[in-house]
Amino acid sequence: MLLILLSYLAGALTILSPCILPVLPFVFARTGQPFVKSGLPLLLGMALTFAGVATLAAVGGGWAVQANQVGRWIALAVMAVLGLMLVFPALADRLTRPLVALGSRLTEKASAEQQAGGGVWPSFLLGVATGLLWAPCAGPILGLILTGAAL
Repeated sequence: MLLILLSYLAGALTILSPCILPVLPFVFARTGQPFVKSGLPLLLGMALTFAGVATLAAVGGGWAVQANQVGRWIALAVMAVLGLMLVFPALADRLTRPLVALGSRLTEKASAEQQAGGGVWPSFLLGVATGLLWAPCAGPILGLILTGAAL
């Protein structure tokens, strides 16, 4: 029981990490709207995305061990592209422009449908996008916590 309590507290403390900062604007933008139509779908989207990323990481972990050499080259290529994006901001702008435009359209659509009393899907999709944003940062911390809890 003590381990479960410690795991819960560790997960709650994860929210205090700097990883939460990019997520806060999306969550706070939903405060003036009904929770069931806006906040809950956002949280469900985040939770499902986070669970999906964790599942892919667990399944992909075994695959990565088998494909170690190929995985190294892929990781080196991804790191090289990310390094070039840090060195050349114009390249970063060009490569991330489609993702930023998609996020902007999604946010505008969600806001317009919520103001019109629309459905829950735009908020859910915004939650999925937010979960993808948060998973790489908080995932390793939560992975350690969940592994400790499982042991």
